[in-house]
Amino acid sequence: MNQPKDPQNRAPDESLCSVLFSFNFLFFTCLLVGMLVLPLKSLFTGSGHDDAETEAVHVADGGTDEIASRGKAAYMICSSCHGPEGEGSQAMNAPALAGQEGWYLKRQIHKFKDGQRGTHAEDIYGMQMRPMAMTLANDAKIDEVVAYIASLPAPHPEATLEGDVAKGKAAYILCQACHGTDAEGNKTMNGPGLKGLPDWYIVRQLKHFKVGVRGAHPKDLEGMQMAPMSKTIADEQAMKDLAAYIHSLGAAK
Repeated sequence: MNQPKDPQNRAPDESLCSVLFSFNFLFFTCLLVGMLVLPLKSLFTGSGHDDAETEAVHVADGGTDEIASRGKAAYMICSSCHGPEGEGSQAMNAPALAGQEGWYLKRQIHKFKDGQRGTHAEDIYGMQMRPMAMTLANDAKIDEVVAYIASLPAPHPEATLEGDVAKGKAAYILCQACHGTDAEGNKTMNGPGLKGLPDWYIVRQLKHFKVGVRGAHPKDLEGMQMAPMSKTIADEQAMKDLAAYIHSLGAAK
């Protein structure tokens, strides 16, 4: 025979439920605030390797042309994979570098050096890049290579994948807040330019973000910003559609 619960026993249960509810509310509120504040991080605090540091290097060591000249020698190591003109090579699994913003290139080199990229067990090509980044001993050397890459002409890679440009355009609406309406990039939102990147590389990185190969390192704040966005893309074909639209933006110029 069931006995009615003692009101005195029920009180602790209700208190526990109240505590758990309050905790969950606070947790998800903090999570939402964090996602909203994260893109503003670079605006107020900088990335730690910003344009002011680059300008200081220019003042101390000479102008941009001189820095780029020194970077040309260091780029010889990079050219074996990324191409002599920074055009990239699918055979070497290396994206194009020419045409990309200097702030983004510098940030990614630091991420490889710091282990935020190229350390995941499934990031085979990132592991290929990480020791190359380690050959750049300090910020001055990184600035030199980035300055040389900036002197190279922006590439216009050929399409290698079949995608629906119209569907990709519709899907890109979610991307443009960070990457720009014309995929030109937006430093304030930590979004690199996408035009000039090969379509196969765009799809590969979307896959990596989606499954946690990239953007899961606890120090990769910008990667964490991108990871949930990648999960809104339904499947590989949708990724190809996006890549096709981005490629069309570059081809139109």
